[in-house]
Amino acid sequence: MGIRYRVTQGNALTALVAVGLLLRVWQYAANPSLWYDELSIARNLTQLSLRELVTGPLLYTQVAPVGFIAALKITTLIFGTSDLALRLVPLLCGIAGLLLFRRLAVRTLDGTAATISVALFALAPPLIRYSTELKQYGMDVLITVALMLVALDLLDQPTTRRCVIAGLAGFVVIVFSQAAMLVMAGIGAALLVMRRGPVLITVVLWALASILGLVIARHTTTPETIAFMHGFWGVRHGFLPLPPRPTTGIAWMWTRMTQLFTERWMLEYPLPLLYSVLTVLGVVVLWRQRRSLALILVGPFVMTLVAAVAQQYPFHTRVVLFLLPSVLMALAAVIAWVKRPLVMAALLLPPLYTIVTKRPPYVVEAYKPMFAFFQVHRQPGDSVYVFSTTSEAADFYGPRYGLAAGTYYVGICDRKDTRPFIVDMDRFRGTPRLWVLTSGPAPYTWARRTIGRYLGTIGVHTDSIVMPGFEFTPVSADLYNLSDTARLASAEAATFPVDALPDTVHPGCRDLRPPRRSVAPVRNAP
Repeated sequence: MGIRYRVTQGNALTALVAVGLLLRVWQYAANPSLWYDELSIARNLTQLSLRELVTGPLLYTQVAPVGFIAALKITTLIFGTSDLALRLVPLLCGIAGLLLFRRLAVRTLDGTAATISVALFALAPPLIRYSTELKQYGMDVLITVALMLVALDLLDQPTTRRCVIAGLAGFVVIVFSQAAMLVMAGIGAALLVMRRGPVLITVVLWALASILGLVIARHTTTPETIAFMHGFWGVRHGFLPLPPRPTTGIAWMWTRMTQLFTERWMLEYPLPLLYSVLTVLGVVVLWRQRRSLALILVGPFVMTLVAAVAQQYPFHTRVVLFLLPSVLMALAAVIAWVKRPLVMAALLLPPLYTIVTKRPPYVVEAYKPMFAFFQVHRQPGDSVYVFSTTSEAADFYGPRYGLAAGTYYVGICDRKDTRPFIVDMDRFRGTPRLWVLTSGPAPYTWARRTIGRYLGTIGVHTDSIVMPGFEFTPVSADLYNLSDTARLASAEAATFPVDALPDTVHPGCRDLRPPRRSVAPVRNAP
């Protein structure tokens, strides 16, 4: 029976891994448009040399590990700059992460818990999505799982040679993942609690590697970018609110835990409070079953919280994606511990519901179909206005769809007020055919809405396409006729009622990156 059980277990794990690989390849093959942050990375890759990418700060307020960005650049030099080529490295990281996670689960959990954890990992929407996104988060997950396996090896056979090799490996991973500093700190603390002797070599080398990683990160990030990122994540409660108070601190930490299950960027399970409690109980179960594993899983989580309390690293959604392996293993442990088939099945229904209702492909901003529609319906002599947060997409995708640089106007971007957006639109009064291409994060919904109301008042809306996305507001192309003198006289930008922008840090309105102004011919009002 034992042999038969192991074979059945192995087949189940293989099937789950195969499904996970299929979902990742499905997301990759769907070839969705690059979205706002991905476009910023893509433009860095196409505009900067390899030397510039690894020795200086990135453009467009972006932050990425130098090893990861170098791997992306080398890929573009070999395979070109198509969307599929750009996403090849993240795909390979996602595949490798899934395969290594199976090994980690089988090595550390009993049969049922291992199977459940692999299922949760293989079917988790954020792990599928970030396996093919032009950001470093999938690499973070891969390195986290690899470091956990290394730690387990050191616990089993803590020879001096193994400890030295593991320590030196820290100098490699730190180049590819900034989150690795937190992971090595957490796992290193766990190793010191459980082992002495040669393991101290690994911990010391990891500490030196982390210091080097901090130096590299500071050298390749401008003070302006650091300030922007701190403000961006600060208003999203990624850091402990200051001044710290016990009640607000406890509430903040609990919110950070539950957001792993509530945010669209993350797992988004139904009954998120239940699964937050189950995760904590799972750590208790693991502590009773195998304390070394519990410490290895909890260590990076604790260090990330400490960094967020110290205002050094945000504990928020995608930047803590590397904590999901620990979360899913704890969940699997407590679900398997129940040992009642009906209860176990009930606890697995919400994760299954999530992947069924949020199945790939995940499209954040559907630029390519929008530009394709625009290309088909555009006529010679049409004027084109590109919303400020859409300018990167126009720069990257525009030439593929006949929208060359110098043939369109990039609108202004204002942090505080909506009115300047419609004042800027007045330059197109009298234009019989004006295309307005818009997209952007939620804070700019109010500016886009005001532009639409204003143009609909002084002109006629004659054509459009609206492409909804996974998270952001829709991408749209709208055609207006602004040549009717009666309509033009009915409203003025200076007095038109506008929607107020929310008081937050607005992505896209960055002092570091003023929009490039490519001006199309503008018709004068009759």
